[in-house]
Amino acid sequence: MLDPVRRKIAGGLRWLGVELIRKSNSDSPRVMGSYPPLQEYYLTGSPNDYYIHHGYESRLQNAFFDDCSLQEEWQKEVYQFAQELAEREQLNSVCDIGCGSGFKLMKYFADKQTVGLDLEPTVRRLRDKYPNRAWMVCNFSTPAPFCPDLVICADVIEHLPDPNQLLEFVKLLSPRYIIFSTPERNLLGVGTHNGPPCNPAHVREWSMPEFRAYIESAFEVLDHFVSNSAQCTQCILARPLRSRA
Repeated sequence: MLDPVRRKIAGGLRWLGVELIRKSNSDSPRVMGSYPPLQEYYLTGSPNDYYIHHGYESRLQNAFFDDCSLQEEWQKEVYQFAQELAEREQLNSVCDIGCGSGFKLMKYFADKQTVGLDLEPTVRRLRDKYPNRAWMVCNFSTPAPFCPDLVICADVIEHLPDPNQLLEFVKLLSPRYIIFSTPERNLLGVGTHNGPPCNPAHVREWSMPEFRAYIESAFEVLDHFVSNSAQCTQCILARPLRSRA
């Protein structure tokens, strides 16, 4: 039987659409040690650590991940949510930072003005495949060719040694809305509470409290939810901070 505190946590996650159910698999890692200590579940850290709790070990020498062969195996719900938001708020232009193969950007926003940002050789492939669309090498210094209504940054931030550069770049774009997604470390349940991530392409991973604290340091958070529990994806909807009169 769950104790009262864990029952509250389970109830809260269930409200988010997440069930604390483990698959029966003889090859699964041990349950004990796969989740964070209860007293540290909601901890956040300092701005110097991107609000990840003290003692977390990042992987600064991460591997490059080439997702040009992927379509919508990952982050599908993030782009669906972005499309729904664009329809509701009548958003006409989209900037996709870390657009990968461009498949999701083209599928969900073919009727919008778009620009996709990524690295080489990905950008070269995108220009060959979609010559009538805007594609740019992302260096966090060259501005986009227009100020987008919506910025999407789906599962990119965990790959960056200094994610502050991303947040500052997004501010320069002056969008109406921003959507961030990243893995939820506590849901991964692989014993990486103190890092480094199991994924060799990830520098660091945030829990939900940590990630909200980090994004709120730069933007106004409007919504925060688990978009895909099976893939342990958390998603934040934000907008630029409004200047005080």
